Amino acid sequence: MFVDFILNFFSNYLIEVMAGLLVVALFARFQAYRISKRDRIYFFTLTREIVLMIEKEKEQKISIENVDNYISDLMGRISKKIPNRTLRMETREKAEKKETLISLQDYVGGKSGFLNNIQTESSIFHCQTPPNFSELTHRLLAQDEKWNKLIGPIPLEGVSRLIDILPGLFIVFGVFGTFVGISMALPEIANIDFNNLETSGSTLTKFVLNTTFAMKTSIAGIFFSVILTMLNTFSPIKDVRGRIFKQVETTMQALWYHIHQSQEKTSNVENNLERLVNVLEKMYAVHDKKEKAG
Repeated sequence: MFVDFILNFFSNYLIEVMAGLLVVALFARFQAYRISKRDRIYFFTLTREIVLMIEKEKEQKISIENVDNYISDLMGRISKKIPNRTLRMETREKAEKKETLISLQDYVGGKSGFLNNIQTESSIFHCQTPPNFSELTHRLLAQDEKWNKLIGPIPLEGVSRLIDILPGLFIVFGVFGTFVGISMALPEIANIDFNNLETSGSTLTKFVLNTTFAMKTSIAGIFFSVILTMLNTFSPIKDVRGRIFKQVETTMQALWYHIHQSQEKTSNVENNLERLVNVLEKMYAVHDKKEKAG
């Protein structure tokens, strides 16, 4: 009974279900790609400012004594330096029924800002051994809701993965529809009276319709699969997000090495000063002895 219901339902609505799924996938894909492009501008702007600050400090040979204070100060300077421009998504206020633009600077200064996420991981920069920068980047981005969410609670990463496998699913749906059509067409053959084809006209019609449905579902599945495959090939969401991840990872690596190289220089200067003081003290002691002996 249940099998008959499934067969009847999909024999009537499978192509419509696939078409509806394609429309939803195209909308979700457009949103995901738009958000990924927006995030690329956002994170590339941030990471570029961090790298420029690091290069400037290297030229000025600035020493870092307190890591926490340095990171807090660096993030504050970068937040002020970032231009005020509308890069984040528009939000519609239900009460006033008007659009409010969230600027990049406003976003950075918020509680979910990426710069604040770096400060929460400041303990990593105290370690003398280089951390796993890939894991560090993953934790930083995981705290950014705008990086992880598509719409409301819907995760962008999950939607991106679903879109990647949908071309294969459309092929499966097409093959499934073909088998449904064939399974419904074959029993009609038993009802055909080949000695009197005139009376079997309606049966032949059902047989042809079921066979046609089987072919149409395969064609629709292949067509929908080709559409998504082409979109995934020419505008890949995964590649855009992968480049952003790599850029952030490289920037965190540059920041860690900058802090520790600066601390090593400071430590070397302190050691050299200490040695100089010891040498001077010894010279003064020898000179004092000679004066007493004289």
